[in-house]
Amino acid sequence: MIRDDTGPTTVDPFWSGLAPTAHPAPHKRRRIAVFGLSFLLFATASLIYDYSRPAEYRTAARLRIDMPGNGDTADERRAAVQAAFLTEVEVLTSRPLVEKAAARLAGIGTPLPAGSGDGSGDSGDSVEDYRRMLDATPVEGTDVVELAASGRPADALAPLVNALIDTYRGQLAERYRQYSGSRATKAQDEAEKLEERVAEKRRALDDYRRRHDIVSLERDENHVLSQVKGVGQSLNAANDRLVAAEAKLRSLRESIAAGKSIVRARDNPTLSNLEQRASQLREEQHELERAYTPDFLAFDPRAKALRMRIASLDEQMKQVREGGQQAALSDAEEEVAAARAAVDRLAQQAGGERRTVQAFTARLGEFKAMQEELTGLEEMHRTAVVRATGLQAAERIRVPEVTTFEAAFPPGEPWRPQYGRDAAIGVTASLLLALLTTWIVELFNRTAPAPSLVIAPAWLRSVQLPAARAPEALGQFASSALLAGAAQLPRELDETEIAQLLDELPDDARIGALALLSGLSFDELARLKWPAVDLANRRILLPDRAVPLSAAFEAQLGRYREHPPQTDDGPVVPAASGETSDALDATLLYAAHDAGIPGADEITSAALRHSYIAYLVRQGVRFADLFGIVGRLPADMLGAYTALSPAGKKRPLEEIDRTHPVLRHVRSA
Repeated sequence: MIRDDTGPTTVDPFWSGLAPTAHPAPHKRRRIAVFGLSFLLFATASLIYDYSRPAEYRTAARLRIDMPGNGDTADERRAAVQAAFLTEVEVLTSRPLVEKAAARLAGIGTPLPAGSGDGSGDSGDSVEDYRRMLDATPVEGTDVVELAASGRPADALAPLVNALIDTYRGQLAERYRQYSGSRATKAQDEAEKLEERVAEKRRALDDYRRRHDIVSLERDENHVLSQVKGVGQSLNAANDRLVAAEAKLRSLRESIAAGKSIVRARDNPTLSNLEQRASQLREEQHELERAYTPDFLAFDPRAKALRMRIASLDEQMKQVREGGQQAALSDAEEEVAAARAAVDRLAQQAGGERRTVQAFTARLGEFKAMQEELTGLEEMHRTAVVRATGLQAAERIRVPEVTTFEAAFPPGEPWRPQYGRDAAIGVTASLLLALLTTWIVELFNRTAPAPSLVIAPAWLRSVQLPAARAPEALGQFASSALLAGAAQLPRELDETEIAQLLDELPDDARIGALALLSGLSFDELARLKWPAVDLANRRILLPDRAVPLSAAFEAQLGRYREHPPQTDDGPVVPAASGETSDALDATLLYAAHDAGIPGADEITSAALRHSYIAYLVRQGVRFADLFGIVGRLPADMLGAYTALSPAGKKRPLEEIDRTHPVLRHVRSA
């Protein structure tokens, strides 16, 4: 049977089939009425507007304007011809030409288009109306122009276009007859005036060159600049010699001060001879030393004489070297003095000629400007001569030829508006507007949803179903019901309280607290054994996830495993294995009390785990990723944690800091 959504419903114990549902007939009639009436109104309005517009006719003529020089190949000439052609196109619809054509039609009694007033063509408003009707468009790539007229009546448009073409043809011939004689004369006069200016400027340039001794624009070819350039080059060379001489003198002085010999034997024959003699005597002395004992040599006259000769030669070589050093030093000082004197003399000479160079440079720049001006005048004179010669060579100026390809004829059908197309568009738009109007009317007249059909089997006999709540009631109570079902969260500890608590905990409880602050629950801690602890990779492997270890937690686990040693497959925290969280909560209470933390009775293992989860949620972690960090959470707790999550789009797991700030600074016990 049908279940009504507004009250309790009794299910029929018998199966009676399906009862069809349908919209009531009044709804259908209302929709049909609204759609039909709106469509009729919109369609009627659009058709009335469409066919009430006056018809406008259009006629066109095609003519060719053959400009002089149309077959030239030069780019500049071709561009000039194209510009002249476009100018003539603009002349076709100019006001003077349209006014003459209208006057011509009025003179022979031909009817004019609408807007001409009395038809005389003398009214300024009428001429402007005719200009707006006319349109001259060049056919791209050709010298053909399409001259069109649009307006009404239809039989007055063609005479206007044809009269305009005839008027233009006559005016064009008259205009070129007037200008043909004067253009050649003006061109010849312009060429003669430019020739006089060129001769005058050339005489002034020659006088200026002779007066200031300017050979050419090249700087090196002028005597003054060439001389100054030579002085500058000599000064640079003298400076280079001075620097080299000073460097040589400084090197000699440094070598003498260091005790080094600056006189080479190969450069001094005397020193070379002394060194050779001394070398021979030393060889003889070495031979004697190898042949006789030192005691014998001490009394041998020949050995004594040999030592005295060697000492004498050493003294002579020393005197020769000292003399050579003094001579080299004197030569270097003289070379420095000579180079400095040359630099001073050339610098004084260059300074005296600087003003002369500046003045000559200014005159050279002025000469260059005068020569550039002369070059420009000569170019203008050549252009004028070529132009005048061309005009004089032509016997006459060829008048542009106007050829009518197609004369205008009276149109038989309207040009615009297109009544059939616009009527189809209006009917289609009326149909869409009628559908939109029907939808809007139904939107504001929507009724309650139709009853749904429930099929019950025979064993459900007389079962009383609770009444469904109306949407309004659901909107009023849904929010409060969700809030009432949310879990009550434990106390959240701040970083200072957690640090104080960890400092007071013994080893077993400290391991448990660090595990809770890393994402483990108490049940997982109680079942945790050493094979699941991967200290090498700094992680704890749980059945459903891997928990990363902070540096403090890893150090605490390593120390705790070694002192005292633990079994490889035993529990990590033996005291928590198979127990409840009461023992750990009691230890946390003692430590919080000893640390002087306010509200010590609220500090439990659940509070530590909640503090870590709250830290993750406040970062904006996605609840879908929270399972991979802390494991599964009850639905009521997830509902409570939504209040801690920041607004906006949540952050992916890669952007979440999974290490609690306290674990970065806590010390290992």
